Amino acid sequence: MDESSPKLELAPRPLGLPDVERWAALRMSARWEKQIAEALRNVGVPTFLPLMTRVVHYKGKRRESEVPLFAGYVFCSESEFRSNRRIPPGIRNRIAQLLVPPDYEVLRRELYEIAEFLSDNRLVQERLVGRPGDIVRVKSGMFAGQSAVIRKLHPDQRRLTLEITFIGVRLEIELGEDQVGRL
Repeated sequence: MDESSPKLELAPRPLGLPDVERWAALRMSARWEKQIAEALRNVGVPTFLPLMTRVVHYKGKRRESEVPLFAGYVFCSESEFRSNRRIPPGIRNRIAQLLVPPDYEVLRRELYEIAEFLSDNRLVQERLVGRPGDIVRVKSGMFAGQSAVIRKLHPDQRRLTLEITFIGVRLEIELGEDQVGRL
């Protein structure tokens, strides 16, 4: 960004977003984001790792975990990352690439918007049995044992609209996710 362009004035900084002028993204293997972000914070490098809640159903139990919104990426202060000599070699080795944006102000604004959204809201990723077009098996009810094609998902109601062929006629039925299983 050149010096003549006006600097965007943002509202007060959202909680959890350090005041950094030049953000950059660190690319790494997935599932290392939290450890790397914490290690960088411990040595004084400001970081931002937006998280969402992932809900998984396994063997009849519901489990929630906090996972990165952008798998494989941690945002940090570019200048402090480059100049900090206290970053352990093991952490530097886990980082595949330092990605510098073409326009620092655009990235800063986007991270600000994400942080502001996450300060008031909770992102939840909950996967039902499949996606539209997937073939599933009906586990209970009148159509138990039949295979069906998912047509629509209704995650807020925990229901699915399925297309099923019954005595030569194609029907659309709506069932709860607990009534359907993977094929």
